[in-house]
Amino acid sequence: MERMKIAFLTNGTSPVPATKGGAVENLIEDLLDENEKRHSFDFSVFSLYEEKATEQSKEYKNSNFYFVKPPKIINCLDKVIYWIAKNLLKKMNLISYRYILRRLYVMSKFPPILLKNDFDRIILVTNSTLFFVLKDKRVKKKYKGKTIYYLHNEVRSLFKCEKEAASIRSLIGISEFVNDSFRKQVPTLKKDQCFVLKNGVDTVKFTERDEVKIKAYKNMYGIEEKDFVVIFAGRLVKEKGALETVKAIKECKDEHIKLLIVGASFYSSDIVDGYTLELQKEAEVIKDRIVFTGYIDYKDMPSIYQIGNVAVLPSMWEEPAGMTMVEAVVSGLPLITTNSGGIPEYIPDEFAYILDRNKELINNISRCILRIKNRTTDNAISNEEHRNKFIDQIGLEKYFEGFEYILKKG
Repeated sequence: MERMKIAFLTNGTSPVPATKGGAVENLIEDLLDENEKRHSFDFSVFSLYEEKATEQSKEYKNSNFYFVKPPKIINCLDKVIYWIAKNLLKKMNLISYRYILRRLYVMSKFPPILLKNDFDRIILVTNSTLFFVLKDKRVKKKYKGKTIYYLHNEVRSLFKCEKEAASIRSLIGISEFVNDSFRKQVPTLKKDQCFVLKNGVDTVKFTERDEVKIKAYKNMYGIEEKDFVVIFAGRLVKEKGALETVKAIKECKDEHIKLLIVGASFYSSDIVDGYTLELQKEAEVIKDRIVFTGYIDYKDMPSIYQIGNVAVLPSMWEEPAGMTMVEAVVSGLPLITTNSGGIPEYIPDEFAYILDRNKELINNISRCILRIKNRTTDNAISNEEHRNKFIDQIGLEKYFEGFEYILKKG
């Protein structure tokens, strides 16, 4: 039987392979890696050019890569746009203004490649600006009934691409929450066109312990045996709840509780925005108990989690799924998170304290941290048997099998 030819179209923000980080980019890389073992599909990836990613792509036998390298003038103009958004317009959501021209340039190079090839399916990966590719009438005609939208976030705007969005063959969402949200914007999309594919995690990497690396990170961050370490991992943006975590640590008033804030404003970029500055100011009072690690390469995240005693990930928006929450649980950490978006679809109650986002949130986070530290209750911490069952269901093999089933069915 001839293998399906599948093309992943990414939006030009970060490359695949995921040499610059990014949860979505890492998930696509996971699918590529699993396909190397099985060769169920012939994959192609449309990606932003990056030197290290290009080198890594040569290791794949069952995937082809089309890299687009924007000219230097594009990057210069993007910096100007970002500077204006930050300093003159005082925009809050600076991430949206970081790579506008780069994304448009990268996507503009996709149609000629699509027209030269004959893919069985093209998959638009999460960003709704990718619907612009279907504005090319030749592409839309050639791939009619072959286009899939793989959705990882709530879509806030379709950028006047309503017709293109309505033309897709099927929707793959990472949770029922994001699927329901998208169908409100595209009401012609039928329920049987929509599939949920829960994100997978490399459970081997997140359960194995590299004691040498763990010790090295402890030494790097000045963590001693007497310390109780709280891990916050995620982009330093308002939605992820780093500020609430810092405030909760301050409320704990326990000098042995230390906080590791793992992440940057925008993956591995150099953005330092108003929110980051506010966060640093809030942390100043207890700076001896807080470490800002900056960007950490994804391959090192298992060791970072294993430094910790508890993960605090209080999502302050309707989180589509929350992979950091899953990674923390798989790593064996008790979890404190919030009841938002798709999180309850991924994290069973027995693995976490799932808190409401109300005016008592900071106080409740603080109390939960102290409960876990003092071992006054184990109600939210599951036993090993339940955790192993959870790990079996969330691994990359199940993730790939779910992807394969949907592609062949939908």
